[in-house]
Amino acid sequence: MKKVLVAGAALLIAGSMVSAASAEVNLSGDARVRYVGKSDYKAIYTPNGDGTFSENLSGYQDSFNSRIRVKFDAKANGGAFMKARLRFDDFTWDGQGWGAWSEGKNVWADYAYIGVPMGDVVFTGGRMPADYSKFFSYDNRPTRVKLDWKVDNVRLIGLIDVIDENSNIVDDWDDNDFMGYGLVGSVKINDDWFVKGYARYVDDQREYDVASIDIEIPDPNSEMGGATISYPLVAAGHKDRSGFLGSIHAEGKIAMVGLEGEIAYKEADVQGTQDDGWGWYLDASMDMGAFQPSLMIGGTYDGYLADDDFGFIMVGAAEPITAITQVGNKGGDSYFVALVTRYTLSDQFKLAGNLAYFDYDVDAADRIAQAFEISASATYTISEGADLTYKLGYLAPDYDGQVNALGVSDDGMFGQYLRMAIKF
Repeated sequence: MKKVLVAGAALLIAGSMVSAASAEVNLSGDARVRYVGKSDYKAIYTPNGDGTFSENLSGYQDSFNSRIRVKFDAKANGGAFMKARLRFDDFTWDGQGWGAWSEGKNVWADYAYIGVPMGDVVFTGGRMPADYSKFFSYDNRPTRVKLDWKVDNVRLIGLIDVIDENSNIVDDWDDNDFMGYGLVGSVKINDDWFVKGYARYVDDQREYDVASIDIEIPDPNSEMGGATISYPLVAAGHKDRSGFLGSIHAEGKIAMVGLEGEIAYKEADVQGTQDDGWGWYLDASMDMGAFQPSLMIGGTYDGYLADDDFGFIMVGAAEPITAITQVGNKGGDSYFVALVTRYTLSDQFKLAGNLAYFDYDVDAADRIAQAFEISASATYTISEGADLTYKLGYLAPDYDGQVNALGVSDDGMFGQYLRMAIKF
């Protein structure tokens, strides 16, 4: 075993010497350790059969989690490049020590793709980051090929996504895939204003959600002899998810006021609702030096849900203490208004706070009809590349005045987490 390790190390050293002469390879990344605590998160209610409901998650629960991410950026002399990122031990601690190796996400590739510049066009292919906007689509990892063309202040990106290639054995026979075809365009109008748009059509050719094939191998000594294969047994048909989705996003400033807004649309089959959904938001902020307040308003209609990275702390934003994962209402309409403040005490110490109100158009008494969030965060820079962050939030739900009749508690939800993070 030691000989194998020595030989492997020698090959790695030799390979690195060769690559160093012909390419540029850089490593960077980040890592974190977090403590997370939650109290009275009532995401699901179970009917008791007598008209009352019981909470399935109450009291205080806490845990630790951690992860390490390492980026690999390589560039050939001719300009072609490779980008990849590995994640290590991205999981919640369970006290099993070395048993962590059995975790499905102990070591895995977050993204990995190549790029080849060809004049004004860059070809890229592989599994890559996709960050259009937090309100529409953000922090995704599609497997795609794309052509990126940029001239002066105009940029156009054409893309082809493979969403589902291997769904089941029956669809595979006919190559019934789930594909996406899109175009992203952006233009910098002037030094103050930037506009971009996203148009995409997803083509769902799948016919079955669950399919299997029954293989029968009779006894060779029987009268039939040999092996026979029956017709495929299809368990369930597939609901078509083909359709169009798109977004227009703009941001800029007028004097001291910074403006950012977006309007987005998804067809009914794409988002799995009865009606086509759409949503919008507008954020106005002021740069007053150390103090930066902003006011955000928005609405979602007919089941539109913003990406889970959009939001604050208790609602949306994909935080570990988020109580309502997405801004919007899968069952209908909603609107929200929020005051967000940021204050820089020094180069090392920063504060932020959120006051947000959400209104949901719902009829069911066991669903949140209104919610009020108050949350805050504090970040202290310990040294260059290392910081300590504390976030906490409180969400007060309201069940449209029918809580007492059903026995559903309207107690608030409290969450907090403490994070030590580094970048290198």
